[in-house]
Amino acid sequence: MRKNVLIFSYLPRHLKKLLPLVAELVQDTRFHVSLVLMTREEQAIAAQLNLPYRMLDEFTQLPRNHDFDLGWGLEPLIRAISDLEPELFIAIEVNYILRNAVRFCKQTRIPSIILQHGTPNRYSRHAFVPFEGNLFAAWGEFTRDFLIREGMNPHQIVLTGGIPFDASMNKKPQREELARELRLDLNKQWILFTTQGPGAGNRPTPEEIHHSIAETAQFFGASRGCQLLLQIHPGQQIDEIQAIVDEVASDAIVMKYRDTEQLIASCDRMMTFFSTTALDAIIMGKPLLLINLSGEEEFLPFVRMDAALGVYKKEDMRETLEQFLTYRALPERIRRAAEYVNDRNDGQALLRILNLIYRQLDLPFENGGNISEPE
Repeated sequence: MRKNVLIFSYLPRHLKKLLPLVAELVQDTRFHVSLVLMTREEQAIAAQLNLPYRMLDEFTQLPRNHDFDLGWGLEPLIRAISDLEPELFIAIEVNYILRNAVRFCKQTRIPSIILQHGTPNRYSRHAFVPFEGNLFAAWGEFTRDFLIREGMNPHQIVLTGGIPFDASMNKKPQREELARELRLDLNKQWILFTTQGPGAGNRPTPEEIHHSIAETAQFFGASRGCQLLLQIHPGQQIDEIQAIVDEVASDAIVMKYRDTEQLIASCDRMMTFFSTTALDAIIMGKPLLLINLSGEEEFLPFVRMDAALGVYKKEDMRETLEQFLTYRALPERIRRAAEYVNDRNDGQALLRILNLIYRQLDLPFENGGNISEPE
């Protein structure tokens, strides 16, 4: 009898992080995997990869108002869980309708494993706690420390590392290919700035975003032997960032490149606010600058661990950028920071999460990596 597993995603960026896990489970004949999706973009991704999937629309007669209709999505999600009767429910974080879905699983005695998607902070805590699932697969000790402080039961937390970071560790620079495609100069330092829009708690603030981009674009001119690449957040528009760059007459390149991790692997240095891409940069050993001009707490541990530079005042921006041109943290500091945010940082997160799933379903998994036991 095959084990029935339901994997749910309501955002394309969530689905992309689940894909390696879905691919492994689908090819194991001991499982029947029901991949349930919400948006058309997710549908296109699954269809392109020939993955079997079902849309939430199949579980309701009510029409949705728009593609990302969370208010509509809860009823068919509960119906999908009820109809499919999974022996295990898997999703990413407990935001929005997932909190209700995980509670329904608890009420109907369906085990659930929730995977981490983003970096936790006090503004994003609603994506993590309160937690009513069985197990939370956390990236590393940094996440576990946060979750315990926020009241999650330590027995529910398992350190696995992050599946996306498995790929980051093995990403090889492709400078020549990128230079041809994006018309970059191989003889210059490539400075990558991964931007963010205002998120939870209005962090980073619009003023912080504008000042940081304008100051950086103006600083890294051709005379410094650098090329500034602004990889904008999926939630931002190219035109709005290009307008800031144009204000200072900079030759910075503004883009939404399809492979952010390849940009990180190929760049010489990277800067951001508190984006998850900072973790990729640390894992790849890149010199990193974190911007925090709001006067509030740090969201990432890298500066205090001496693994990255930080800038905290507008008036210090240019001096810090000057320092960043030659900055490089000690390899040992970077290694410790990487292992703190990504358990063991050994490229085995997918194996540990698979092992966790197999154990939950009482199945042997010979290739499984060692996982940390819940405390």
